Amino acid sequence: MATGVVLTKYWGRPVELLAFTAWQMIAGGLFLFPLVLLVEGVPSNLTGANLAGFSWLSTVGTALAYSLWFRGIQRLPVAQVSLLGLLSPAMAATLGWIVLDQALSLGQLVGMSAILSAVWIGQTQPPSPTVVGSNG
Repeated sequence: MATGVVLTKYWGRPVELLAFTAWQMIAGGLFLFPLVLLVEGVPSNLTGANLAGFSWLSTVGTALAYSLWFRGIQRLPVAQVSLLGLLSPAMAATLGWIVLDQALSLGQLVGMSAILSAVWIGQTQPPSPTVVGSNG
């Protein structure tokens, strides 16, 4: 993930945002597909609910989310964008608490506090100047 963020920031986006996002997702999916078949195997049955869930995850959870992610990489400093990825597990735990009435442990609350602090500090501190090609 870190390499992709830095390289995207360095090289830019050679095609439109949606096409760029699609190619990245296709490449990642093709890379993981043999591993999924090896570890998980073929699903035993697919229901309408399974297909609806897959459609939701494919469109909103992946296509929209990653389109916004790559747009953020283009517009924000890399250090600020990379910290935003930390919010995903914190949001998942928070939504589990709100929607599914799951309990949060003290360790999880401390971890979320650390994440929120890191994101806040990373977003509010001015970026330090980057020296490219410096040997010392």
